Amino acid sequence: MANTQRDVLEAALAILDEFGLADLSMRRLATALDIRPSALYWHYPNKQTLLAAVADEVLAAVPEPTAGPSWTDQLRDTTVAMRAAMLRYKDSAEVISSAYASGLITSPVGDHLVTAARAGGMADDAAQAARTALSQFVIGFTIEQQTREQMERLNVTEPSDRDFDAEFDAGLDLIVTGIRSLSGQLV
Repeated sequence: MANTQRDVLEAALAILDEFGLADLSMRRLATALDIRPSALYWHYPNKQTLLAAVADEVLAAVPEPTAGPSWTDQLRDTTVAMRAAMLRYKDSAEVISSAYASGLITSPVGDHLVTAARAGGMADDAAQAARTALSQFVIGFTIEQQTREQMERLNVTEPSDRDFDAEFDAGLDLIVTGIRSLSGQLV
């Protein structure tokens, strides 16, 4: 039976989660699916496109904001959900960072942040800046957390007493407070 694009994507996610991004090669993926590496290019023209699909799949777990909460709660809820989605898969924050940099990501999560910022009265440029600040914070913070956890698993460094949840919440509060304080000035 031939593999579908979904089969390839699920196998890539499994390899990412078990072994990490460094070991997610097209050759390893083909071996996991018991096919030749060239068969993968039927589904994805190159590895970067595959990684963008992986990023989109990880971020698919982020729900669209509901109309009920305030616009700042929507910013906060979406950013918290992004982090939770990234923490489900080893090295996924790095994959998402790469997909954003390549411009191949199609996830609507960034648009959700822009929509929420606009609901707070922000002009388009300012809403785009809010999206960038929040996205880069969550991606960078999660890359650091995932890297630290990997170093601890590999005994490269001693376990730390860092409370990543508390650090994330404090940083997010600082950014959202700044966005809120500027919202009236940037209309």
